[in-house]
Amino acid sequence: MKKRIIFFGAFIFLIGGLIGYFVATFNAPIGNASLEFHSGGYKYINPLYECTNSEFSGEKEFGNLQSRINDLINNYISGNEIVSASVYFRDLNNGPWFGINEKANFSPSSLLKLPVLIAYFKEAESDPTILTRKIKYETDPEGIIDQNYKPANPLEKGKEYEIQDLVSRMIIESDNVALRILEENIPNEKIDKVTLDLGIPTATASTPEDYMNVKDYSSLFRVLFNASYLTKDLSEKALNILTNVEFDRGLRTQVPKDIQIAHKFGERELPGNISQLHDCGIVYYPGHPYLICVMTRGRDFSYLESVIQNISGQIYKEVDLRYGKK
Repeated sequence: MKKRIIFFGAFIFLIGGLIGYFVATFNAPIGNASLEFHSGGYKYINPLYECTNSEFSGEKEFGNLQSRINDLINNYISGNEIVSASVYFRDLNNGPWFGINEKANFSPSSLLKLPVLIAYFKEAESDPTILTRKIKYETDPEGIIDQNYKPANPLEKGKEYEIQDLVSRMIIESDNVALRILEENIPNEKIDKVTLDLGIPTATASTPEDYMNVKDYSSLFRVLFNASYLTKDLSEKALNILTNVEFDRGLRTQVPKDIQIAHKFGERELPGNISQLHDCGIVYYPGHPYLICVMTRGRDFSYLESVIQNISGQIYKEVDLRYGKK
């Protein structure tokens, strides 16, 4: 009797293993797929707890979309409306991605405010009081870069601000004064550690103006979404702030207002009458969130805005066509 029980248990175990194998094989994406299994319970993050193999290209799944966007960029370039543009897209459910000129470098400009946020939140893991400390804004910090897209509610001199308020203003309104105040109140190596830890290029005295690409920068949003660098609660808090960004002339324009986007934009005017405008983030399409990063270079911000808007619109329409009725 005992032998029968042992045999029956072994048989059930074997059958279960075979079923699991075939189910996993049937559901696995074709190619060198990267399967990510997440746990839920949060609004903006999907914490990663298991990852298999390396990421895989989405050329098969999104090849037509990639081709259309590439044609769109080339049309802008041939019409002398822009000089260049790069795109990175990633399906955050199962990992297929594609890039267009994804290795081309741009000036990250205000996009670098996100590592500053992450650096402060990393400090808050060991010292939560850092976010409620107050700093008095008395004089303009050195090195403030003028902005084309100015904050709607600039900081007031003589007023004290909690660090968490300055962090929010730096992200939501892209306030350069808030950025400089925050940079002056944390060791620079702690900001650099964020990019070094994530394998993103870190600026030095000899770093050229253009040194970051769309794929590298997108990793900041991936680690927040997966809660793989900050705690779950702080990753959620960071993305919540990013959903309140006021810039609405890029990714936001052709995405319905009821679809939330956690994003950060950056803009810069450089010598030679060259401007750059970027917008990167996570579009929370119901059940199918995706990451999109667009960096552009040209001579007129209105054209750069148009490129980002139309690329974002094309991607949203494709995602909606695939998943909207499911």
